[in-house]
Amino acid sequence: MTRLRIAARWIPAVLLIGAAVALYASGLATLSFDSVQANEIRLRGEVAATPIAAMAVFVGLYAVATGAFVPLGLVLMLAGGFLFGPLVGALATIVGSTLGAIMTYLAARFAAGDRIRAALTGGRFRKLMEGFDRAPFRYLLTLRLVPLSPFGLVNLAAGCARAPFRAYVAATAVGAVPYSLIYSYLGAGLGQALLGGRTPDASLLLRPQVALPLAALGALSLLSGRLKRREHPL
Repeated sequence: MTRLRIAARWIPAVLLIGAAVALYASGLATLSFDSVQANEIRLRGEVAATPIAAMAVFVGLYAVATGAFVPLGLVLMLAGGFLFGPLVGALATIVGSTLGAIMTYLAARFAAGDRIRAALTGGRFRKLMEGFDRAPFRYLLTLRLVPLSPFGLVNLAAGCARAPFRAYVAATAVGAVPYSLIYSYLGAGLGQALLGGRTPDASLLLRPQVALPLAALGALSLLSGRLKRREHPL
């Protein structure tokens, strides 16, 4: 019975590993914004014909890729704005990234026993674990807003630390808002600038629909950097 329980604890992690293998085998793991642009007519046609199904596929792909540590987040944020528009694309990105983060959190929480938690608490991740215990929502939100904070590693650590689930989900969703909006607007702006198969050049960066999101990204990076220094996360 004990062996069955131990095996069952690893089922979510095994499913995520299988999802990662499937994404790489299908070629979706190597998806690029160029390939999205190259198939713009077909993709926009599918979105127009079945918007709800297209949205569900997009959110599902984002969630699975995030949960399985497949690096598609940036491409999909841009593609969301490109295909669905900035606001709808940002909403889909927020939902997808939050669901994916929940998948990783649950997989880590089920798989990590007391020994793993004790090892993390006493090792190099001690400060990270202490942050989850001290002020979980504020600490997680800080980690979400820091540009170079490893998203997947934070998900794993939060699951192993058994961070409060509600605080984890709330901080993840709120933290996803600014970057989702910025990159969705950037994706929509690139779509407008490259409309009609226009070849990109340096002047593309001067277009307001591209320059403004980039400026907002820079400002957010500076602000979140100051926030990081105040909270001292890893």
